Amino acid sequence: MPPDVLRDRVLPALVVALVLPTNLVAQAPPGRHTKASLLSETDAVRPGQPFTVGIRLQMEKGWHTYWRNPGDSGLPTRARWELPAGFAAGEIQWPYPGRFATGPLVNYGYEGEVLLPVEIRVPTSLPQSQVRIAVRVDWLECQEACLPGRAELSLTLPVRATTHLGPQAALFADARRRLPKKDPAWGFSASSAAASLSLVVRPPRGTELREAYFYPAAPRLLDHAHPQTLTRQGAAHRLALARDPNGAPLERLAGVLVAGTGTGPVAVAVDVPLVPGPARTSLKQEKQER
Repeated sequence: MPPDVLRDRVLPALVVALVLPTNLVAQAPPGRHTKASLLSETDAVRPGQPFTVGIRLQMEKGWHTYWRNPGDSGLPTRARWELPAGFAAGEIQWPYPGRFATGPLVNYGYEGEVLLPVEIRVPTSLPQSQVRIAVRVDWLECQEACLPGRAELSLTLPVRATTHLGPQAALFADARRRLPKKDPAWGFSASSAAASLSLVVRPPRGTELREAYFYPAAPRLLDHAHPQTLTRQGAAHRLALARDPNGAPLERLAGVLVAGTGTGPVAVAVDVPLVPGPARTSLKQEKQER
């Protein structure tokens, strides 16, 4: 929805967040429609060894939160960390999203629940016997109307020379399976015409590509509501995309391709130059034009 409409429909946040220091899991009281918690993949912190925590968002049925690019409306989840001296938090790692259509608008995000992993870097010297990891999380939860959500969460973990996977390790493994991979076995190229784009996909040998959808990494690149059409041309597949008519000129096409294959969905990171002209569906065509 347009920003002014979204702003008028977002009500002031009334979620009261509590800081609950625990081992492995810190959980805020349920919000209106989304419950947030902070999980640790391991049962302790090891000096000099990075470890992973995760922001878990559990949405009521019919409600969703947003991906890094929310699409036509919405806001991505944000995290503000409070860490001990010498510690540092990486960027949120985003599992691939789903699509939500509301009238003419298409948004990208999560329903049910999602775990957003974040790597925490640890200094080599840790004189203390335990450490506290805290974060303020802000999100936007939407059904037909949208509401802001906020939680302040923390974990207190012991410092040990050895660590083990904690009871929430399966959630982290599932989230990693949904993270886009940089896989050189997948080939990509992109071309542009007046109002359209073409993403040419060359899956690994022996991989059956049944369907595909491209999620752009940033807003205002594509017309999110326009259908994406996949056609096969020899060993390659061409995915037709529509450019955002109000978007800025593009030099590269970056995002995530979620491909349906014979063995299940695969998410592959895409970042390729955008070349003017018709789609190049063969390696021979590309070599001839270089």
